[in-house]
Amino acid sequence: MYYFAYGSNLSHKQMSERCPGSKFIKKALLRGYRFVYDGYSTCRNGSVANIIDSSDDIVWGGLFEITKKHLKTLDACEGYPNSYQRKEANVEDESGNVYSAIIYYRTGEKPGDPDPKYIKIVAKGARDCGINENYICNVIKNIDQ
Repeated sequence: MYYFAYGSNLSHKQMSERCPGSKFIKKALLRGYRFVYDGYSTCRNGSVANIIDSSDDIVWGGLFEITKKHLKTLDACEGYPNSYQRKEANVEDESGNVYSAIIYYRTGEKPGDPDPKYIKIVAKGARDCGINENYICNVIKNIDQ
């Protein structure tokens, strides 16, 4: 099965620690959502990545191949079903190929400031996945949302 990461799980190091044997496939995009930092995580000392409905926006992320065991691990890491929800959604690669992937999301909360260390993890992960530097600078690093 496929999993679409857009936050700290973009980090290949973090994914290999959380889900040993998971395989990065390629960068992909999710249409109809916007990347935000909202809510508050005591573990991350600030707001964390989320996606919210936004018909005119897209979210870039990483497409990973995972197992059912990995899904259980991700459920625990993402606080499913109490913090984040999950569902399947269609994501696209740069050639327009469509993949059905698991995504985690939650009802939008109050926007906030992420810890700079958390932003670095997300930005490094985006680079691991080959995401455009313009997106990294203007979306991932832009905390004035």
